[in-house]
Amino acid sequence: MRIVSVMNMKGGVGKSTSVCMLAEALASQASMRVLVVDLDPQSNASMILCGLDKWSELRESERTLDAYFAQFVHGTEPRRFHEFIAPRISDLQGEPVVDLVVATPEFRYVERDALDKFIRQGFTITAVQERLTRLMASAVESVASNYDVVLFDCPPGISLFAEAAITMSEYVVIPTIPDYVSRLGIFAFRRRAVRSMEKRRFTEDNILTLITKYDPNIVLHESEVLSLRSDFKTFDIVVPQNENIARAGEWSETPRSFDQKYGDAAGIVRDLAAEFQEKVGLL
Repeated sequence: MRIVSVMNMKGGVGKSTSVCMLAEALASQASMRVLVVDLDPQSNASMILCGLDKWSELRESERTLDAYFAQFVHGTEPRRFHEFIAPRISDLQGEPVVDLVVATPEFRYVERDALDKFIRQGFTITAVQERLTRLMASAVESVASNYDVVLFDCPPGISLFAEAAITMSEYVVIPTIPDYVSRLGIFAFRRRAVRSMEKRRFTEDNILTLITKYDPNIVLHESEVLSLRSDFKTFDIVVPQNENIARAGEWSETPRSFDQKYGDAAGIVRDLAAEFQEKVGLL
């Protein structure tokens, strides 16, 4: 099994969309068993993958990531991690194994309360981080035999849970728009990610940059793609600004084929998943 965090310090770079594309392509086109863990309180990946109605149902029944961690912070009734996993939630035909632990806006409060509780008990920030990492690792390990890959959709910036995910991960994928400011931000983030991963002897080679929202009509994009390839380890596939990729994020009550969902971008998404498998050692 591979554990991969998808993250960028910036929002609006196609992070959650990239997670969902990878999850659905790996599951439906490569027959892999994929678990998506949504760590972003914005819940975009959750709502893309399972739709608003299912997301609301999971939120009402407290089958969410914040509800899982609340038992350690607030002492709620203990439940095992597998009880929070929504199985086969994709709207693709054939019910591929794309399982999901949803996030809600309340997740940000669980993290805040965890920090407050453990600091009051005399823990240092480092000790709080290590405790949350152990809890996250234990949760994933309890279901590891059920999956080929776990994808963490991390929030923009660095949070305690995002850092826990990076610490656990064998690879980090950084989606980025090809512009100057985004490229500068990757330098700082990579240094932070390497520090989190170095205990497991991972290096910058385990940090992969994915260029997204590329528009060939924007001259700056062309030069920035070259700069990104020069500065970082990037995917060969470049994800374009594409209407069908955007439309694929709209939940469909009627199951649809992969090609119906992604339209003229289906080939790009397939190629991205194939390259992902190669780069993270899933082939």
